[in-house]
Amino acid sequence: MNDLVLKYICMPLAINTLKHNEKLYNHDKFKIVPPYLDLHESLINAIEKDFYELKREVVQDHHLNIRKQSAGKYLVNGKNMEFTSEELREGTKKVIQSYMYGENMIEIEHKDIPLDTNYIPPDVDSEDNI
Repeated sequence: MNDLVLKYICMPLAINTLKHNEKLYNHDKFKIVPPYLDLHESLINAIEKDFYELKREVVQDHHLNIRKQSAGKYLVNGKNMEFTSEELREGTKKVIQSYMYGENMIEIEHKDIPLDTNYIPPDVDSEDNI
């Protein structure tokens, strides 16, 4: 049951982490942004879809009522459960990894987003790249 509760807690954390990271793709720092945005959007959509299914399973099949009390502390059917920040971080990482290249691996939905016309790929033979 601990694994199910941890997954239930970490899936929304993974979604929020991906949404936060998506904002960090500053066009000044990342020259080819569209592939990263496609990846993030596909990951978020897949995790959200599966989270709603998990939520249904947790409530209907397992009859669990999970409520956050404070940082790392949750009330599960009236019983206190506590997770360290490391456990939550690791659980969140596992969720994201499972959708990127694990058992829940997704297909990335590619969109035709034009590249910045000012972008010039680095010259492979240039001495700057050596």
